Amino acid sequence: MSFVTSVGLGRAARRCPHFAAREECHGCADGPSTTRDFAYNIRMNRLFDKSIVLACCIAAATGHAVDARLVAAFCLGVITTSLAELAQGKRARRASEAASYAYIIAAVFVPPFVPFAPLALYDIARRVRREHAWVVLGIGIAFVFALVADLRADALTARTLLLTAILSVAATLLSLRTAQLEREQRRMRRTRDELQERALALEARNRDLADRQDYEVELATLAERARIAREIHDNVGHQLTRASLQAEALRVVHADEPGVAADFADVKRTVDEALQLVRTSVHALNDNAVDLSVQLERIVEGTRSDGGPQIELEVMAEHAPANVANCFAAVLREALSNTMRHACAQTVTVRCMEHPSFYQLIVTDDGVGEVQASGRGTAEGMGLASMRERIEALGGTFTAGPRAGAGGWRVFATVPKQQGDEGR
Repeated sequence: MSFVTSVGLGRAARRCPHFAAREECHGCADGPSTTRDFAYNIRMNRLFDKSIVLACCIAAATGHAVDARLVAAFCLGVITTSLAELAQGKRARRASEAASYAYIIAAVFVPPFVPFAPLALYDIARRVRREHAWVVLGIGIAFVFALVADLRADALTARTLLLTAILSVAATLLSLRTAQLEREQRRMRRTRDELQERALALEARNRDLADRQDYEVELATLAERARIAREIHDNVGHQLTRASLQAEALRVVHADEPGVAADFADVKRTVDEALQLVRTSVHALNDNAVDLSVQLERIVEGTRSDGGPQIELEVMAEHAPANVANCFAAVLREALSNTMRHACAQTVTVRCMEHPSFYQLIVTDDGVGEVQASGRGTAEGMGLASMRERIEALGGTFTAGPRAGAGGWRVFATVPKQQGDEGR
């Protein structure tokens, strides 16, 4: 079984990067493209509204004499409202907003700008903010007075002024309605993103719980195998050993009776064969009950504490022999003990890997300071000597010392595979 884990599973799920940036995401698989589609739809809605407003403005301007000022007003109005849609950055948006205000101010003093003022009013109403409400209200009042003044001065026809006033109100309401629709759509999409995020978090937690349940089931299975092996060894094995000794004793007692002695010799041979089979079965059960990943995980969980360093465990080994598993477990237990006693470490990384011809265990920490130097210096203590002896007893290599080019300590151990294990 390939086992990869990190101590502390089940913690808070990682947040979606698009949601963290408050972008429209709807699942990271298509987040950016969905954002572009949403922005495109919003822009198309505004362009459709502006097309209607522009058509009405042209209809309102039909009663006015066509001259250079009217053509300039038309061109400037179209350019201003187009820039409002093309502006991307904050500075560009402020410039386009200022252009809309300038167009309304120009309409106050230049009558040909009046028929196309609803285009600028549409953009102003869409971007109006509470702190700018008095400015917008003042511009609106000035625009109304300008319409009244043009009516009294006969600068524009009454029909044009009436259509412009109605169109200005309609453009403002249409802009407010579209802006409200945009806000509601964004709110709904944010709600949808939050629900998606919660669903992903629950899914991650369910996976963590399923992994933890599998781990507990496997741990219970291995514990039961070990218990059965102990029961067979302690009860059946001892009884067979006793029967073998009794048969040998009876054979010696009846040594002067060749027939009886031969029968007891046969009984002893049968009992010895049964005892050998029981021992083989017990060793097989005990070896199957030793799982490397489970042993290392149990040691890490027993070492981890609230005030201690964060321990990250990664195991990528399948079917390690019992002697290798027990050896690595003892080495890891001693290495973590040394880290807790001698190092002021914040993070400890444990990696156990299976290679084509050997098994490897690496334990590193980021401990610094005088405590580490004095507690794990050049002199090899009993702990390091014990780890070295265990590894070398299996024909492996062991090194321990400060990490080259970085702070902290590193324990490195490799154990070669036996002839029958290399093909795994």
